[in-house]
Amino acid sequence: MKVQFLLGAPMKYWTMLLHFYQPPTQEDNITWNILTFCYLPLLRMLDHKSGFGLTLNITGCLSDQLKKIKADEFFELIERLEIGGKIELVDSMKYHPIMPLFSEDVLKRQISTGANTFFPPELAIDQKTLDLIPNKYVFVDETALNAKTPIAKHKDKYLLVNNRQICNLFRSYQGNLEAKMITDLVTSDLTVVANDVELFGHHYTERLQVLSDLLDNPNLKFIRSSEAIEKFGQDSPEVMGIKSSSWQECSEFDLWNKNELQIEYLELLKTCDVDSAFSSCYLYWLSNWPWWHPGLVRSGVELMPKTNATEKFLEHMWVYHNSGQVEKNYEAFNKKVADRS
Repeated sequence: MKVQFLLGAPMKYWTMLLHFYQPPTQEDNITWNILTFCYLPLLRMLDHKSGFGLTLNITGCLSDQLKKIKADEFFELIERLEIGGKIELVDSMKYHPIMPLFSEDVLKRQISTGANTFFPPELAIDQKTLDLIPNKYVFVDETALNAKTPIAKHKDKYLLVNNRQICNLFRSYQGNLEAKMITDLVTSDLTVVANDVELFGHHYTERLQVLSDLLDNPNLKFIRSSEAIEKFGQDSPEVMGIKSSSWQECSEFDLWNKNELQIEYLELLKTCDVDSAFSSCYLYWLSNWPWWHPGLVRSGVELMPKTNATEKFLEHMWVYHNSGQVEKNYEAFNKKVADRS
């Protein structure tokens, strides 16, 4: 389909972060599938385009998996894109924990440093966590602020503020998304959007083309996060503090710490020093709102030393799995979504 652009419209700037992550215990064949049908097509597309800048976060645990399966082309493309100035790589946590749920010592072990910019996993952050992050620029969700602005100043940091409406359209729209549906929502001179890269070709097949169309739009200029701070940061408002927030639809991180199994898993982590077991996925797939994947959770527990407590947890999880409650929660979730729409 030929995409129509409105020539002569005022230029709008975009800073877009693409977040690459798979859980530490992801099966090699699944990682290979995502590499083949999502990561490589996207990076090849970027390699053939010019005149843009994107911001990428590649978690350390995913890098380890890709090296293990010998994804040489992935690393070659990343290096070429970075040398060409088309992308900028930013820091995060190696094993993707929900940062506000854990102690300072756990977080300090995993924080990678070196870049100016930091991406908190799931954009999950609170004031304590923000103060702990050493980077000058930090991505946050707009629900962290009272003010609606793409960039804010806070103490010695700049906050790059995710546009929740556009982020959710990429994440949740169930039909075939089109570029115009995105551009119709662009109202400010700068738009900041962060999202999982797996949306573009793995979860939704057409969204890679949507991203390609947006990059081709002559009325949009994609710039890296550091460029956005340089161009727009000085005029951004100052905020005194931030609220607990993430890019998910939840309150006080209760997507990851609400039910009894999640709380029991968190208790296991208090006596565990295996950082890979802290990945958000093990808590996410315990939520049963609606996501439920006991096999993946078991692989997280198996990272920990085997104890009576871990064995009891697994027993409780499988009892719940066979109780019928999983299906009831699926139904309740679907009813809530239907009522909302």
